[in-house]
Amino acid sequence: MNVAPIARPGDVGGQAVAIRIAGDQAAFWGCGFFGAQDTLHDDRGRHYFKDCYIQGSIDFIFGNGRSFYERCQMTSIANPVPAGRKLINGAVTAHGRNSTDENSGFVFMNCSIGGTGRIWLGRAWRPFSSVVFAYSNMTDVIAPEGWNDMNDPTRDQ
Repeated sequence: MNVAPIARPGDVGGQAVAIRIAGDQAAFWGCGFFGAQDTLHDDRGRHYFKDCYIQGSIDFIFGNGRSFYERCQMTSIANPVPAGRKLINGAVTAHGRNSTDENSGFVFMNCSIGGTGRIWLGRAWRPFSSVVFAYSNMTDVIAPEGWNDMNDPTRDQ
């Protein structure tokens, strides 16, 4: 049981990792991961998440793992964006693959994304970040641009 204080939209603070997974072949069924910035550190190794709830605002799933997320619900708690503003204040993922030789990436299948704020699906944390969303439902919390290259156009691939 996690007895940490529940993060509210717009809470000020830095990284607050709820869990870091660095072992190989870890699996999570029906788990909840609650945080704001950097909630789930999917560091390295092969991982499987099914029917999980993941809450955050900025890069709430990040790392260099090789992971499959199935029927998971991601909820943004980023600050609400006033109507008509183009502000983007978060991202679901920040994958950290440094080279095409690394066999890592995040796959989200039959998942849902909702909540508050305006967020990207992901930010290219490293040069060869690899993230796929397939057959997933997304509300208008996702910015129309979808992705952010972290001001490095070479990461737009």
